[in-house]
Amino acid sequence: MPARPNRLERITNLVLALLQTPRPLSLREIGAAVSGYPPEPGALRQAFERDKRTLRDGGIPLLAERIEGDDQVGYRIDPNEYYLAELDLDEEEHAALAFAVAAVRLEGGGGGDALAKLGAPQVSDLPPVVILPVLPALGVVQDAVRSRSPVSFGYHGRRREVEGYGLLFKSGSWYLVGNDRTAGDSGELRTFRIDRMTDQPAVGSPGSYEPPPDFDATTALRFWGARGEGGAAATEAATEVLIDVDVREVHSAIGLVGEAAVIARHEDGSARLRFTVGDETAFIAWALGLGDAVEVVEPAALRALMIERLESIVAGVGASGQ
Repeated sequence: MPARPNRLERITNLVLALLQTPRPLSLREIGAAVSGYPPEPGALRQAFERDKRTLRDGGIPLLAERIEGDDQVGYRIDPNEYYLAELDLDEEEHAALAFAVAAVRLEGGGGGDALAKLGAPQVSDLPPVVILPVLPALGVVQDAVRSRSPVSFGYHGRRREVEGYGLLFKSGSWYLVGNDRTAGDSGELRTFRIDRMTDQPAVGSPGSYEPPPDFDATTALRFWGARGEGGAAATEAATEVLIDVDVREVHSAIGLVGEAAVIARHEDGSARLRFTVGDETAFIAWALGLGDAVEVVEPAALRALMIERLESIVAGVGASGQ
């Protein structure tokens, strides 16, 4: 009787099966195709979830997709995301790549193996400039954002369910930006620090939502940076703003600040929005980018600052045209 494969062999066979399949495989099909999984449904599910977590933590893009039938969810690995295309780097580009890996490292790893696969020189012995933290929840959240799957987790003493719009690294921390379904009647835009999640996130059905068109996660994070994550109370540095947006930009503005910010819609398609920002400089830069499609109504000090910036821009354009 052949020996039962160990877990490493089982995971290797799982990767091969999910790479080669032309369609997503259900859990039952995985159990039948990959040797080493127990036949009992409960034990199979438990073993697969452990292997799935290992793959995602290792950066392997395991995709969960909706399928027909009782299982509803199938799994596969996209070869286009798994295999690295030939980079065809010259000597200077290899050197630049080696420097980048030496300057920015993942916590617990040096990147030398990756460079060797690319044919680049080994990582320098110089200390890195930045070390990015590796968190147990990070791979799960990244996969959820990529597959448009809601993700639930404990945060600030209660359960959250979030439609992830983007995942960002800023000031030494990873942030999830998205719509918190548990906030308000229809959900609100929130940011969550990954390292403050109190348990391993659970991922829902893939393809359950779509981010708003033109959503900019970087701008959203800057807006709410001083407000605190996960809907925490606004700090003294936060500012509540009231703006009018005309029909040209109203859709993208609501996509950024959330439907809950709308306090009035007008017949011409424009709207009045009220929301809190944590970075006035970022807000002004965003508002200026919308040109005359947006008007700051309140607070008076921010409105005056906006007018001053506009007058400065007009004066600069006039001076350059003389």
